[in-house]
Amino acid sequence: MARRLYRILCLLCACVLLSGCGAQNPSAAPNVTLPPVESKHIAPENDVNQTYIQTALLYLPSVDGTRLLSVPETLTLSASHSNAEALCRALLVHPGTELAAPLGEGVALSLASTDAVEVSGGVATVSLSASALRLSHEALFTVGQALANTLCQFGDISYVNVLIAGVQPGLDIAATLPAGCFQSNTREDLSTLWARASAPKTAARRAISAALYYPATAGKGILCEARTLSFAEISPAAMAQTLLEALSSGAEYLPGLPKYPDLVGLLSEEPVLEETGGMRRLALHFDEALNAQLLEAGITRSVMVASLTYTLTTFLPGLDGISISIGSERLTALTPSATYTGAGETIYFADGLIRRRDFVSFLLDECTLYFATREGMLQKVSRAIPFYEARNARALVNQLILGPQSIDSVSALSPALPQALRDADLLGVALDGDTLVLNFSSQLPMLCEGMDETQERLLIYSLVNTLTELSPVKKVSIYIMGEQPETLAGALFLPGDFWPNLNILHSANP
Repeated sequence: MARRLYRILCLLCACVLLSGCGAQNPSAAPNVTLPPVESKHIAPENDVNQTYIQTALLYLPSVDGTRLLSVPETLTLSASHSNAEALCRALLVHPGTELAAPLGEGVALSLASTDAVEVSGGVATVSLSASALRLSHEALFTVGQALANTLCQFGDISYVNVLIAGVQPGLDIAATLPAGCFQSNTREDLSTLWARASAPKTAARRAISAALYYPATAGKGILCEARTLSFAEISPAAMAQTLLEALSSGAEYLPGLPKYPDLVGLLSEEPVLEETGGMRRLALHFDEALNAQLLEAGITRSVMVASLTYTLTTFLPGLDGISISIGSERLTALTPSATYTGAGETIYFADGLIRRRDFVSFLLDECTLYFATREGMLQKVSRAIPFYEARNARALVNQLILGPQSIDSVSALSPALPQALRDADLLGVALDGDTLVLNFSSQLPMLCEGMDETQERLLIYSLVNTLTELSPVKKVSIYIMGEQPETLAGALFLPGDFWPNLNILHSANP
């Protein structure tokens, strides 16, 4: 009872106070504001701290060698590029456990170089150092399957190629039986998988997954798509023609790419496997009509060569490279014209041997960007950029500044960021937990002067929605010269963290 009386008295006092406030002169009332948002992050002065800790499963062979076991391991991964390389390195050096043996059967395994892991179109290509040549082919198959199970666990990678020093080793001593792309398989034992992969090459038909590298739009480079192909005959010439047919038929999952002419129909003779000076190459001889048909298709000669070289050397065993003749001309040099890097720089092929490593800069992967629509919404688009930049926050901000391009998956859009902004205006990028922190120069708010509320919102969420596509980023925090001003253009409250905004997306997003 006493407690009820106390509550009634408190309520009466509150009513008296409220009525008293209402009687005061409004001009004399104090300004009531929200408390300032406390900055939770340190504004980066350069690109630092973009690593995060994640538990991953590394697949190692059981001690008896019958199956692959998952071994949980806490790893330091990077938000600025694919985690495939870090997973590879951790797997190759793992010492094993009581139940699981290290990879390699006593052979020390490592990656071939700092650029030994490429990712494009959900396909990872791992190039091991020459020490892997000491492995038996069955042991090398186990390494490939272990890499596939490990790299495919997060869903961003579905296929894995394994090379040794940039060359496809195959599954037999004669280097005639292709391994194809490995896929994750955590159910079957290793002996079953090996028996299926190494089945006699005299089989009537073989279905093998292959990485196909297609010309990207506007001569920018090449993009990968993995497909399962049926090979009627397991010989270099026959398999090469099947791969060329698949390229000519066009990509199945990559839209908007230029269409090859009939490459097999343009061969003036069958592909020939040649060996000179200890180097194995596949010689391709095309009719002179190829030049005009490539021009009509909008495919540059350098991109065509990159596409064929990557496709053939990734799949066909034992190839150090290829050689290409068009009419009476044997290709010994090329000068790319529209690639992201190396445009105008001539690539020379000693003795006409065209190697995979000559075209690393041509390999692209698709990134996700958000641009403005006429209706004041954001549209999600895909754009092919160098594969090593596809997960880099700074590179993606630069792509947003560049604005919509003809190579994008969606057209008729507008930039949301001021195009007068420069890379140098992004003073630093850092990862703080699941928040990506951007620190811009004073140029950004200056360029935002005069923006209305819609333009300001599109600018902020173009950044936020684009960068939260990166793992493990869930939020974005924006700073100007190390501080968080109340607003950029006067409408939106800037301090704090921004989550992605799905309500601002155009309803026709693919």
